[in-house]
Amino acid sequence: MPEERRASVISGASSPSPNGWHVSKSISVWHIIGTLMIAVGFFAYLSNIEKETVVNHMDIRSLSDRMDRSDARNSEQFGEIKDMLKSLSVKIDNLSLRRER
Repeated sequence: MPEERRASVISGASSPSPNGWHVSKSISVWHIIGTLMIAVGFFAYLSNIEKETVVNHMDIRSLSDRMDRSDARNSEQFGEIKDMLKSLSVKIDNLSLRRER
C-alpha cells in the first residue's frame, strides 16, 4: 500500500491523504473568469483614481488662479485705501494748521 501511494505521488495524480485533504491540479473555467473579473475591476479602479487625480489637479489649479486674482485685487484695494488715508491725514493736518493761525 505505501508503494502504491508513492507511485501516485510521483506520477502527479492527486489522491486523498489520510486526513481527508487532497490537491487537485485542475483549474476550473469559473476560476479563470473570476480571476479575469478581479483583474478588470482592479484596472478600472486604477483608471478611476487616475481620472479623479486629473480632475483634482485641474480644480487645484483653478482655485490657485482664483486665489492669485483675489490677492491681486485685495492688494490693489489696500493700496487705494492707504492712498485715501494719506490724503485724509494731509487734509486733517492742513485743517489743524489753519486753526492754529
